[in-house]
Amino acid sequence: MTDKKYKEISVGEFTKAAEVYETDKGGVYKMCKKDYPDVLAELEKEPFTDLLDCGCGPAPMLTLLHEKYPEKHYTGIDLTPKMIEVAKGKNMEGVELVVGDCENLPFAPESFDVVICCESFHHYPNVQDFFDSVYRVLRPGGRLILRDMTMDNGAVRWFCNHVEIPIFNLFGKGDVRIYGKEDVNRLCNRAGLVMESFERRGFCRLHSVARKPVKGRQKLNIELGDVQETALIPLAIKANESKRANHRIYDAKAIEIIDSLKIDTEKYDRFMSHEGVVARTILFDNEMKKALKKYPNAIVVNIGCGFDDRFSRVDNGQVLWYNVDLPDSIAIRRKCFEERPREFLIEGDLLSENWTNGIPNDRVTIVIAEGLFMYFTGEQVKQILTRISGHFHKGYLLAELMHPFAAKNTEKHDTVKNTNAVFQWGIEDGHELEELCDDFQLLRETSFFEEMKKYTLAGKIGNVFFKKFNDRLAVYRFWE
Repeated sequence: MTDKKYKEISVGEFTKAAEVYETDKGGVYKMCKKDYPDVLAELEKEPFTDLLDCGCGPAPMLTLLHEKYPEKHYTGIDLTPKMIEVAKGKNMEGVELVVGDCENLPFAPESFDVVICCESFHHYPNVQDFFDSVYRVLRPGGRLILRDMTMDNGAVRWFCNHVEIPIFNLFGKGDVRIYGKEDVNRLCNRAGLVMESFERRGFCRLHSVARKPVKGRQKLNIELGDVQETALIPLAIKANESKRANHRIYDAKAIEIIDSLKIDTEKYDRFMSHEGVVARTILFDNEMKKALKKYPNAIVVNIGCGFDDRFSRVDNGQVLWYNVDLPDSIAIRRKCFEERPREFLIEGDLLSENWTNGIPNDRVTIVIAEGLFMYFTGEQVKQILTRISGHFHKGYLLAELMHPFAAKNTEKHDTVKNTNAVFQWGIEDGHELEELCDDFQLLRETSFFEEMKKYTLAGKIGNVFFKKFNDRLAVYRFWE
């Protein structure tokens, strides 16, 4: 069948469906409502201003978004004029609706922060053109959120594409094919997008997120001498992991900084450190997301922030975020990060009495201490904790803790041994930190092996035999 014929069939099908799409007579189209909660949840992960809905139909998704975030700007595009006619009948202010082809999006480059496409792209005969077009209209760092049909089993997918869909097209359905993970990853790579996730949810629902890299947005003016070597370890690992096709975390800023430094990252990225940094990133991100669901307008204080870009991954549009580090580290950070609303830089020595000056304390406060305390002595950690509980009246501490055995063996660490840094402090049990400052109450601690075991045999073995010796995430509560 020709490309033109596919599109003619689709327009015919959806012209008939336009009036009943959102009614009880919508038939199979009522299934599309199952996409809405997952798309909303994905959008809530990051702030956005301009959103494009490809294959918007009569704009049911845009209707929900317009009600939830009326201050945003929305655009919907659909190949079927009748669908756009019905959508325009809703008279939504700030929503632009266009009859057009998603394989050739008629919008200026870098017009949107997010593109969503729900149950539509299996109708596109030239689907690579769609992905290429999405790349063009997305801003650097922008996301494509895909919802469609999929099947894990290659044989079943082959049957659907070569037998079932051709039969359905005899009755005017207009489907072209359904896609698997390898297909979507290939389409993204060719377009220049990076696939961040691909899941099969429910029986056959595809949920995938891809991002346009920020590389090239700005020229970084930093040199290796600017960067403390210990900061290169998580930075290199996050960058290298983000470049993998099946990455578990994605950090565009880490890629940008490492690429600008033009260094060989081999000595900073060894297997166990790599798995540990990935695991702790996931664990800290997940803990932060849970905390911000409970306290959406919290204050977050990220001490010893270095080049951490967690704000980009967990921002909920309400949190006030303070990155704290030594003046020279903050000066370097200013070279790499653009200013963003609700994110602030604080120059301060954690061992001084005044590093909390300027940080408000009128809300629940979440303090992040990732990859930090092991470089201080126990007495210094006590001093930092006392300052935290003395200034911030109520909140939580998310801290990475190291075992004493590891703290006494810096020279055996696979990456830190390649720097001039030395570990100084470790504890066997999270309750030992409570003894340093009794304002803190341990809620839970999780070994990094709990996450590492999901991915490698070494992680599984470590979780069984060496769990207590690995670093862990400890969550504490401090309250008046």
